[in-house]
Amino acid sequence: MAAQSLHLNHRLPAGVEFAPGLHERTEPPGRFIVLADPAAITGPTQARWQARWGEQCLGWVAQTHRVSSLDAAHALAEMIWPVLDHSNHTAVWAIGGGTTLDLGKLLRWRMPQLAQGRTAWRNNEVPAGTVRHSLWCSPTTSGTGSEVTPWATVWDLNGRPARKRSWYPPSGYPDRALVDPDLTLACPDEVLRDCALDALSHALESLWNKQACERSRPLAIDAARMILQALPRLLQEPGQALWREQLSAASLLAGMAMAQTQTALAHALSYELTLSENIPHGQACAIWLPMTMELACLRSEQVRRDLQAVFDEPADRALASLRGWLTGLGVRPRDLRDSPAGKFLLSDALNSDRGRNFVAQEA
Repeated sequence: MAAQSLHLNHRLPAGVEFAPGLHERTEPPGRFIVLADPAAITGPTQARWQARWGEQCLGWVAQTHRVSSLDAAHALAEMIWPVLDHSNHTAVWAIGGGTTLDLGKLLRWRMPQLAQGRTAWRNNEVPAGTVRHSLWCSPTTSGTGSEVTPWATVWDLNGRPARKRSWYPPSGYPDRALVDPDLTLACPDEVLRDCALDALSHALESLWNKQACERSRPLAIDAARMILQALPRLLQEPGQALWREQLSAASLLAGMAMAQTQTALAHALSYELTLSENIPHGQACAIWLPMTMELACLRSEQVRRDLQAVFDEPADRALASLRGWLTGLGVRPRDLRDSPAGKFLLSDALNSDRGRNFVAQEA
C-alpha cells in the first residue's frame, strides 16, 4: 500500500491527519502549550512555528528525558500545569517520539495538587478534581503508535526492581493525531531503524494476539508488509520521500491495530532487555519476534494465514525470511527455549499482562 493511498476511515477517538509538510500549514483550533523533543524540532523550526502561531502558543517546554518515568512526568508537570491552570480549554501539544507522546498523555490530566501525580500515575488513578485537557500528538519517529492509542508507558525507576507500568485512564486517547513524515527527517539511522522495528512488532503482535479481529488484522498485515519493504530501502536512500512516507503510514496503521489488541509476548520480554542491557525498545522487541512467531504458528492456523499474507510465502519459510531480514539490519534474534533458565523466563513472560494476550499463551 502506498502512503498516498492510505485510508483513515477506521473509527478512532483520535482525529487523524496524515500528510507530508502538515505542520508547515496546520492552523491550531485554539490555545495550547507545546511539549517537544529538541532533538527532533530544531531551534529555527521552533521559532518559525511560534511566530506563525502567535498568542495561541502559550509556551514551549523542551522534553529531554530519555524515558517516560515518574520523575520526568513530575518535573514537566511543574512547568506545564501552571499554564494549564489558567484555562480548562488549553491543549497540550506533544511533538516527539514515544517518550514525549507518552508524557503528554500523563500531563494532559491536570491534578489539583502536583504531589498527587506520582501516586496517581503509579496506581493508574484519576484523583477527584482532575481536569482532562485536550491532547494533540505529532510523532517525529515512525514507530511509536502512541498518537492513536489510549495508554502510556510509565517507568517507575525508583523501585527495586524498576517497573514498567501503564497509565490507562478513561478517555485516554489523544484528541488529534497529526502524522507528518517530514518530521522524521531528523532521525538518525539507528533511531529510524529501532522505531520502525517497534512498529513492526506492533503489527505482528496484533496478528498473534487473542484480541485480533476482522478490523485489526488487515491493518496489521498492511503495516507489516509496508515496513518490511520500506525500512531497508529508506536506510539505503534516506532522501527518498516515498519510503519515508510509507514508513510513517505503516507506523500509523500498526498503531491503529495495536489500539484494538494491545501488544503481546515480544513486548513482555523486551522490558528487561531495555532495563538490564540498555537495548533500545524497538530492537529489544524485534530480538524476540522470530521465537514468538514460531510459537504462534504452532498454535494458530489463522496466524499462519495472516503471516503468509505478510510475507507472500508459507509461514515456515516466512520465519527464515524474518530472521534474515532482521540479521541484515544488525539485529540478532534470541530464543529462550534453549536452556532451563530461558524456559523459566519465557513461562514468566507468558503469564504477564502482555503475555496473556499471546495466542500461544498456554504453550
